[in-house]
Amino acid sequence: MTHTRCIEVPFASRSRQSTEGIGVLVGSCLLEMLTVGTRSSAIVALVGPLGAGKTVLTGGVAMSLGIERSAVASPTFVLERNYGGRQPMRHLDLYRIDDPDQLMEVGFEEELEKPGVTVIEWAERAGDLLELYERIEIGFEVLGDEARRITVRDFYQPSVIAGCFGVGAAVSSY
Repeated sequence: MTHTRCIEVPFASRSRQSTEGIGVLVGSCLLEMLTVGTRSSAIVALVGPLGAGKTVLTGGVAMSLGIERSAVASPTFVLERNYGGRQPMRHLDLYRIDDPDQLMEVGFEEELEKPGVTVIEWAERAGDLLELYERIEIGFEVLGDEARRITVRDFYQPSVIAGCFGVGAAVSSY
């Protein structure tokens, strides 16, 4: 099943701290979802250019899960880093993946189904694989030195973000 209906929430970030704060916000909603027990795993797919703030936002997600921010580093050269907190977090970086078929060879789908949160940098390199999963997809657009447009797309049904804040939200097709 391809998940194309989503709730979209745009943010303007003018600093690393603001970008990290957006990560804390998203991570807090995921922690609530996992703690309540409606799901055992969550996926956060990060899409954007080099230096846009993907690892910074991942640090915010980690902090909300009770993981030391200073422990979070980009897994570019190792493909995956694992962190323990109130919920486990896997941090994947697909920058060095040339073909989505390579992901099948390393057990990518099994990683997505493990308990806890899986954050994926350079998620666009997974091709269509992630469309099969409910997920939060976060797009980054660089506007200036530290200015970013960060768009959170929640493909969970029902929406994790809307449920976390107890608000109704417009649903759009992506």
